[in-house]
This record gives sequence, C-alpha cells and structure tokens, in this order.
Amino acid sequence: MSIFNRSTSTSLIARNTLMLYIRMFLVMGVSLYTSRIVLSQLGAVDYGIYGVVGGIIVMLSFLNGAMSMSTVRFLSFALGKDDTERAGRIFRTAIAIHVILSLIIVLSAETLGLWFLNHYMRIPHDQLSAANMVFQCTVVSFVFAILRTPLSAVIVARERMEVFAVMGVLEVVLKLIVALSLTLLTADKLEAYALLNVATAAILTVAHLIYCRRHFPECRSIRAVYDKELFRPMTGFMSWSTIGMLSWVGKSQGCNILLNLFFGPTVNAAYGLSSQVNTAINGFVQNFTTAINPRITKTFSANDIRHTESLIIYGCKFSFYLLLIVSFPILMATEPILTFWLGDYPDYTPVFIKLVLIISQIESFNYCIGAAIRATGRVKVYEIAIGGIQLLSLPVAYILLRHAMPPQSVFVVIALLSCIALAVRLRLLKMYIPEISISGILHSVFLPSGLISAVCALLYAGYRHLELITTFNPIITIAGSMATVIILEIGIGLNGKERKSIFQTVVKRIA
Repeated sequence: MSIFNRSTSTSLIARNTLMLYIRMFLVMGVSLYTSRIVLSQLGAVDYGIYGVVGGIIVMLSFLNGAMSMSTVRFLSFALGKDDTERAGRIFRTAIAIHVILSLIIVLSAETLGLWFLNHYMRIPHDQLSAANMVFQCTVVSFVFAILRTPLSAVIVARERMEVFAVMGVLEVVLKLIVALSLTLLTADKLEAYALLNVATAAILTVAHLIYCRRHFPECRSIRAVYDKELFRPMTGFMSWSTIGMLSWVGKSQGCNILLNLFFGPTVNAAYGLSSQVNTAINGFVQNFTTAINPRITKTFSANDIRHTESLIIYGCKFSFYLLLIVSFPILMATEPILTFWLGDYPDYTPVFIKLVLIISQIESFNYCIGAAIRATGRVKVYEIAIGGIQLLSLPVAYILLRHAMPPQSVFVVIALLSCIALAVRLRLLKMYIPEISISGILHSVFLPSGLISAVCALLYAGYRHLELITTFNPIITIAGSMATVIILEIGIGLNGKERKSIFQTVVKRIA
C-alpha cells in the first residue's frame, strides 16, 4: 500500500509549482535589472571580460545539473521508502563525490584554464591582471556552487519548494546588492565585482547549510564519507547523466557551428536569439517538473506503480498545456514581439523561433517520462539511446546543408528526431516498468494534446492566410491566443474529473 495520499500529493505539487513560478518571475525581473546596472557600471569591455573569463568555468555548469539529478534521484528513492538512515548515507556520499569533483575542477582550472587564459584569450594587456583575478574568483564561486549542490538536492527531494524559491530569490537579491555596491566605487570595479560574487556564493552556501542541518535529519552530519555500497551506483548514474547532457550540448553547439560554416554569423545571431526564447519559455515547464519529479521517484520506490503512472500522465499533460499557453501566443505574434523586444532583428529569427517553439512542445513530454525511467536507476541504455538520437541531428543536418537546403532545415531535422526520441522513451518506459500502460498514456496525454495542436495549427494557418496580423493589435492577438488555448485545454484536454477539480479550486480561491 502506498504511503502517499493522492489528493494530498496533487495539492502539494500544485502548491510547489506555484512557489516555483513566483520564484521564476521574481528572479527573472531582478536579474534583468541587475544585468542593466552591472553593464552600465563595468562598461562593455570589463563586462565582456567578466563574461568570457568566467565562461571558461561556467561552461562546466552542466556537471552541476547531472550531479543534482543523481543526488535528488537517490534521496527521493530512499525517502519514498521512508528510510531516513539510508538518506543520510546518500547525502554524505554525495558530499564526498562533490568534494572530489571540486578538487578535479580546481586542478584543471589552475593548470589548463590559466594557460588558456594567459596565452590564447584576447584580453587587453592592461586588464590581464584583473582578468586573472576574475578567473580565480570564478573558480572559488564555482566550488561553492558544487558543494552547495547536495544541500539544494535535499531541499528538492524533500519537496520544500518554498525554501528552494526563497533561496533563489535570496541569490538574485544578493546579486542586486552587489550591483548597487558598484555604484559606490570609483576604481577597480571589475575585481570588486568578482570578489563580491564570491561572497554571494559563500553566503548562499552557508544559508543552505544552516537550513538543511536544522530541518533534515539526514543532514545533521555534514561530512564526506566513502560508502562503497552507494559510491559506485551514484557515480555511475551521474556519469551516464553527464553523457546525456553532453550529447544535448553537442547537438545545440554543433548545429550552431554548422550554421556558421554554411551561412555566417548573422544566422548564428538568429540562432542565439531563438535559444534565448527557448530557455525562457522552457522555464515554465521545468518549474512544474521540478515539483513533480521527486514525487514520481518516491511513488515508484514505494512500489505504487498506479500512482506513478497517474503522475506521469498528469505531468506530461500539464507540461504540454502550460507550455502551449505561453508558446502559442508567441507563435501567433512572433514578428511584433521581436520588433518590440529588439527593434531590428536578424533574418531567419522569426522562423527559427517558431520552429524552436514546436520542438519545445514535442520535448515537453520528455521530462516526466525521463524522471520515471531515472527512478528505476537503469539509465545507461536510456542515455546512450537518447544521446545518440540527439547527436544524429548533426550528420543529417550537414548532409542537408551540403545540398543547399535553407538554415531552417536544421530545426526540422531536430523536430523529427525529437519525435523518434519520444517514441524510444515510451518504449524504454514500458521495458523498465512493465506495469505501466502505454496505451493509457497515449489515450490520456497524446490524443488530447494532438487534437489541441491540430486546432491551433488550423487557427495559425487561417490567421496567416487572411493576413490578420496586420489587422489586429499584437496585444489583442496575444491575449486572444492565450484565451483560446486555455478554452481548448479545458474543453478538450481535461477530463470531467479534472475540470471539476479546477473549478472547485477556482471557486475556493475566489470565496
């Protein structure tokens, strides 16, 4: 029998999702304002130096994602069995792994990183000393971030998303204070900015440490321990997850390089802008799945497969719906939005953004299906298969571009391969958790999502064919598109029980 009450589970997921959305909007708003202050205070040259020098280390940040994913999975699995003692062992083993990784990164940075910085990077000679200071500070900040990862993973695994949200807001507030502090200085602003960011990283780590020690029994002992039983499976899981993330980075950057080779930097600018839009809108899905994924692992650990399946269906369905509420209005009014945002924009930017939105909709199903597969711990075949399909986009795109196909053909290839990868994910899900009904997922998730997508496609085609974009104000287009999607999702996408639940929740909030 499951230790989880389903209505309580859904309520907790909804509350946690709300917390994460509040966090996202606050972080986004404060971050944009902070970037503006920092740029004005440092100037373009120093701002560029900080970005490119820090980027040598920050490009390794995908390792943090793999480490966090591994730690959250193992902790959630133990907590799903209500095994606090094992959760403590997992936490201490995670600390040991992160300490080892931080030492490797420091060693690499202080040898290869410094050599590359001082011999190959184009830094003004009078700023080389400051650039080295920035580099050292970035290394220290990154080490703090690595050591903070197990603590953050415990908060996510425990589903304390209000704390996760507060920590995120604390981070941007501290960065805003750092930015405002620059206005009080008259010289050496670049070095001061780097040092103040180290202080920010240290404060965040201490805040995580204090909270976790006070509230979670598995964190009472903050020490690195080599646990032979756990070390190998955790590092193995982490390694395969890293390979999966590397394949994603390889696909993304590889396609960018191909576009550069065949079309030049202007098309790269359009690709970069489409990537920014993709990152921003995917935040809506990732916040939701951050709230639901630990629960998927816990229910699987408790052997409540029916509940696991219902969470997969719920997660896939609402990931698609939440994203469509944002992406369809952008699809309908891409050009006016770009004009408002940028003024002039590079050629191909609108079509790139539209194709990226379609790809994001296809890939929105991946998060919860992937979480269920990772809950089993059997990720080797999964990461190799999905990573291989992702990387297949590079040779296929190269062949098409060699045959004088337009740049948007790269995105069409990625979209088709994303569909294949989704089918492979479903096959692996059935292989690893045979009790799950794939036909049930197809009927409950993909059928209504397909119907809604078809209606949206017809509306888009009619809107473009009749050239209504020149008739309606963009604000009316965006609002109307959003309202249309919500109506379609309620009318077609939800079953009677889900509609009743949402109606009762809205009435309760209003009352």
